Amino acid sequence: MKRTIKPARKFGGTLSVPGDKSIAHRAALLSILSNGPIVARNFPDNADCRSSLNAAAMFGVRVEQAGSTVTLHPPAKLSLPPDAIIDCGNSGTTARLLAGLIAGSGLEATLTGDESLRRRPMKRVIDPLTAMGASLAGTENRLPLKVVGSKLLPFEYTLKVPSAQVKSALLLAGLASKCSVVVREETPTRDHTENVIEAIGEGITVREIKPVVEPDPVDPRRKRTRMPESFKREVALSAQTRIDGGDIDIPGDISTASFFLAAAAISGKSITVTNVGLNPLRTEFLDHLKAIGCTVAITDKTVVSGEARGNVTVVGSQLKSRKLHGDTIVGLIDEIPMVAVMAAFADGTTIIRDAAELRVKESDRLMAVSENLRRMGVKCGLLADGLVIEGRKEITGADIQSYGDHRIAMAFSIAALFAVGPSTIDEDNVVAVSCPQFYDLLSSIAS
Repeated sequence: MKRTIKPARKFGGTLSVPGDKSIAHRAALLSILSNGPIVARNFPDNADCRSSLNAAAMFGVRVEQAGSTVTLHPPAKLSLPPDAIIDCGNSGTTARLLAGLIAGSGLEATLTGDESLRRRPMKRVIDPLTAMGASLAGTENRLPLKVVGSKLLPFEYTLKVPSAQVKSALLLAGLASKCSVVVREETPTRDHTENVIEAIGEGITVREIKPVVEPDPVDPRRKRTRMPESFKREVALSAQTRIDGGDIDIPGDISTASFFLAAAAISGKSITVTNVGLNPLRTEFLDHLKAIGCTVAITDKTVVSGEARGNVTVVGSQLKSRKLHGDTIVGLIDEIPMVAVMAAFADGTTIIRDAAELRVKESDRLMAVSENLRRMGVKCGLLADGLVIEGRKEITGADIQSYGDHRIAMAFSIAALFAVGPSTIDEDNVVAVSCPQFYDLLSSIAS
């Protein structure tokens, strides 16, 4: 449905956002392998997470829902219907994690999804799972993907692409097959799977590789730092790892919160998001806000169910441009569309590189951002792996194309609030993929 958005005159306030969908996915899918019920509180009601709940139900998980609390009763015996076809909707997390779980389960199923998901690459999970001993077959390494599970071999793997989904797929494969798995990361990725397993089970260990200080061999009077390993993080799942069940309290989704915090940044006003997740591998957006001139304050910080959370207040200012690349992009990957919109209001030119991964998300997000910024009168260069955005004082209202992508629709809904003249979003319903309440929340802090 098309939505018209008019420029807002007032900004500010306090809100809470739905639970983190990355954590919710893992709670839903780990329930398939759990020895006892999992109670997930603040479970988000979005299309992506419903895909994971529906998938769990196909394995025999009984799902009880009371408001935002979901209780997941694991099956007495792991099974699937004959010739099972599991529809993952638009959720890449559901598809990739299930590929691993089925690969280690000894069961068979075909994973499929909507048109967007069927375009997304699966080779990154197919290759390592095949090396473990499973059979996976899909045309051009995409969905529909037939997964034939078996008893897998112990496995050690260094991620070729920084991807929490690939890491999690391998961990779930090992968990389902009761074999050891060691995953090494040159660039650390989201650790929600490790945190959930640790919170409601046992048998997983994480080793952070720290640089060592040693004498410089050229000049012993000096010191130098050296990484003792070729990777920065190692996650080891033992063959005895188990999921016992228990409570998981899910914090607010910081990726969803980023849109509202960005509204504060652009407007120069103050907006607070309460009980939002502050996992250190997810807070790069807050660091970015500080780097471009905003004030960021965190209060009531605590850790529950292995995940940090707190209240985040952002006060905007005149924004500055920035060059973004390397590991920073990994930490910002979901927020890049919003980062690009903020860049349109910043002084100077923002350059984003090393973001080619965005071309194979729900849409080609680099192309989508570039096209919509140009429609709003912003000079934006499209690179093979990024964007060059020239900031300006004003942007104009435009007809925005979401390309069926929830994050594009949300980012440019924020942009529309600051445009000269009204804008339209071609498909406002796509926000239901991650946050059906998005426009209601937006109206609570902008009018």
